[in-house]
Amino acid sequence: MKEQIMNVNEHNTVDELIVKYLDGKSSPEEIRQLELWTSTSEANRNYFKQFYQVWALSNPLNISTPEALQKVLKRINKQTVTRNLWHFLQKVAAVLFIPLLAASVWLLMNGGFGKMDETKTQKIVAAFGTYTSFQLPDGSNVWLNSGSSLEFPEKFDTRHRVVQLTGEAYFEVLANQKSPFLVKTPYFDVTATGTRFNVSAYKNWQNPAVALVEGKVNIQRSGSENIVQLRPNHCLQMDTLSGEISILNEDTYKHYAWKDGKMVFRNDLLSTVAKRISLQYNVDIEIVDNQVQEYRFRATFENESLGELLTLLKLSSPFDYREINPHKRPDGTFTRKKILIYSSNN
Repeated sequence: MKEQIMNVNEHNTVDELIVKYLDGKSSPEEIRQLELWTSTSEANRNYFKQFYQVWALSNPLNISTPEALQKVLKRINKQTVTRNLWHFLQKVAAVLFIPLLAASVWLLMNGGFGKMDETKTQKIVAAFGTYTSFQLPDGSNVWLNSGSSLEFPEKFDTRHRVVQLTGEAYFEVLANQKSPFLVKTPYFDVTATGTRFNVSAYKNWQNPAVALVEGKVNIQRSGSENIVQLRPNHCLQMDTLSGEISILNEDTYKHYAWKDGKMVFRNDLLSTVAKRISLQYNVDIEIVDNQVQEYRFRATFENESLGELLTLLKLSSPFDYREINPHKRPDGTFTRKKILIYSSNN
């Protein structure tokens, strides 16, 4: 068996490949090598199972890869592949939950590589009134808008790249035809291979949307088999009350101008404008007069204060507003500032 191991790669022995994989440090090519090696014979699969079992028992805490390799090999070298290993497991059965260990091995060998790393996730959160940008493990870039969160594995699976979005994010996805990029939201799933697009999917949002800048994306409503494909400069909008989906051909920049610190409106209803202001300035906005609901706005704002922005909007439409300052709740926290908008004709 040792001769088989050494022939896998001139730079890496199988032992080293297994340790790097279990330590979460394998490259996609190293994972592919390990998959290929385990698929060639039952003996190789048994060796991997044995290695994993001893690893699990020997490494309850994170230790460096060289130490881990020597520690595991020392135990393996003292035992045969089958009988002595189970004899060793029986000795420690009093202190370890062996059924759980066996189940972990079964899931690993039957579910494929990559699943172990998917349990290790990261979550990035952008507080209200702020936005942030970062890079995903595959090199894709993300901008996360105010009040949003994105959850993703520390290392992507070789077959697909899955992230979970609540809120709004702009994606620049690194192209990889063999590993589609999937954005899961409460309303729909967006699949891409390499493209730029914006997804708006806040909780309790009446009109979640996807705006495509370049490339192509497929959008599938949660629980539905129907798939919609977007073209560049098109935006899909969903009405969560009626379930209707519409596709608009429009200037998509207004959907992701927020990542550049701007708010861009192009014949947008006051309700849409109010939502953007609420996110950008961390305030609650309530339109208390139905008469102003149908007002539309075309404007671009950058670096204006909240008061300046509302004053500029007032110049183009007959509405007024009143500010309600934050107040302290019984639990010691404070409410957000609230803006009441109403018609100036009343």
